[in-house]
Amino acid sequence: MGYLEGIAISASINIVCICGLVILTGYIGLFSMGHASFMCIGAYAAAILTKYYSFPFIIALLIGGAIAALSSLIIGVPTLRGKMSADCFAIATLGFGEAVRIIMSNISHPYFGGARGMSGIPAYMNLGWALALAFVSIVLTLNYARSQHGKLALAIRDHQDASELIGINIFREKIKCLMYSAFFCGIGGGMMAHYYTYMVPNVFNATISNNLLTSVVLGGVSSVTGPAMGTAILTFLPEVLRFLSNWRLAIYGLVMVLIMRMRPEGLLAHKEIHQPIVQLVRFIRSRTVRSTDSGRG
Repeated sequence: MGYLEGIAISASINIVCICGLVILTGYIGLFSMGHASFMCIGAYAAAILTKYYSFPFIIALLIGGAIAALSSLIIGVPTLRGKMSADCFAIATLGFGEAVRIIMSNISHPYFGGARGMSGIPAYMNLGWALALAFVSIVLTLNYARSQHGKLALAIRDHQDASELIGINIFREKIKCLMYSAFFCGIGGGMMAHYYTYMVPNVFNATISNNLLTSVVLGGVSSVTGPAMGTAILTFLPEVLRFLSNWRLAIYGLVMVLIMRMRPEGLLAHKEIHQPIVQLVRFIRSRTVRSTDSGRG
């Protein structure tokens, strides 16, 4: 049970990070290859607050997410103000991610530990906290996607020039989505730090960023619950195939290729996982109302 609990916690941490990235990639149309840097910033900020200043766990997570969101302005303002294309933005975030990792590795202050990393982080993260934070992140992201902010993001993604002509501030909306995504990645990094209780900067490398982006594309870029389901699959699948030893990663890659070949729009495309349930409830309710009305007649 402890083994399964660890996998579930890892999946929940990834879901929290995905909830931010799906707004940036799926709704505003910007691909990022360096969001592991925001996880790193949030992880160190939250860990320092709980370890050295005895901050409450949730407060430390929120502050870590806020610091990660503010740090996104460093890469967001110079790149998005100049209307950089999505491809160039992805390369810029890749460079930013590597820069953050190297800088954190070379800070010799005792709070950070340099390349040796930080140890002795309080073990506050458990399955209950992980599931609760993942659920809240999904609900908040669904609300954001359905709000006016989400509609503006979709308009910019599909018709950027037309959106600008009708008065939408393209730069402001893109920065807003970038900060939203960095905030949740910062919280996910803080969760990771307080689960493993030890971290080094090299953990937050390009592989994590690529896995997050893969989860978004796998689940469906215009969905929220789809990427959440996608990252859960990507977390559990390697563990399910562990009995195959050296072949498990090859089979994992083959499964990914087959899924994208047969379902290129993603597992849920633009739908949400709860929509069929809602439609079924409405159908049953309508049938019940009709039966009651006919009985009265």
